[in-house]
Amino acid sequence: MFTVAIRALAESSQELQQMVRKLNQQIQEVEGIVSSIRRLSSYDDVVRSLRGHIKKMNTEKRRLMEMMAALNQIQKIYLQSERRITDYGDQVRKANHYRSMDVVNLRGIRNNIRAYQIR
Repeated sequence: MFTVAIRALAESSQELQQMVRKLNQQIQEVEGIVSSIRRLSSYDDVVRSLRGHIKKMNTEKRRLMEMMAALNQIQKIYLQSERRITDYGDQVRKANHYRSMDVVNLRGIRNNIRAYQIR
């Protein structure tokens, strides 16, 4: 059986959003460091290394955002499915309610019954 814990899903999505914010802050800090030391020729290797780290951090941020979008999509689809199931259940209940109110003609059945014996 497949179940989705909507609350846990929403909490995970919020945690991912916080992680993306923190990662953005870290990226901005590293970019600030790079911009302040890039003019110094003695730090060329450090600047190159920091730019590599920025690239990796941006890749990680993109992946986190994709996971967050996927979680949000799962939550949306699950809620829509749940709503459709309950709507269908309501429709079936209404149809059965009206069907139970139908008048049933038992003449054909009475003619086919020969005898009942109750013991």
